Amino acid sequence: SRDWSSDVCSSDLTGGAPPLEYLFEMLAAIRDANDHQQFELRAHIGNQSLFMAGIFVERIHSRAERRGFPDVKYYEELGRANFRIASDHRLARRYHLDTVFGALGECFHATRVALNDMADRLLSVGDPDHGHSPLLVKTFGAT
Repeated sequence: SRDWSSDVCSSDLTGGAPPLEYLFEMLAAIRDANDHQQFELRAHIGNQSLFMAGIFVERIHSRAERRGFPDVKYYEELGRANFRIASDHRLARRYHLDTVFGALGECFHATRVALNDMADRLLSVGDPDHGHSPLLVKTFGAT
């Protein structure tokens, strides 16, 4: 079984260059990537966009308002487009990911909103107004 998450940002994918950390770096890398790398990059961009917009939506809103960074719509469009492209790739069919990536491409917004809801209910990373996360209380008995 292959560990997709570590491969995408590794120096193997970037030809020995430093790992790719930002979405714009990954998008630029697609131009020079081989077919296999393009698939991995597209999948990773979709995953990263969904993770950021799903779990850290308040940070995205804050940065967009204060500093002119991309808003949630940018992450949604980028994630949706890259999941759709990845779903059409021959490797998606080979690894039986075409249906998953296709569904994420079609339902990106709904999936993002579900992650927002989950994050609001279960996580309170650094937010003193929420007290302890219900998940932390249940798991560790934090009060």
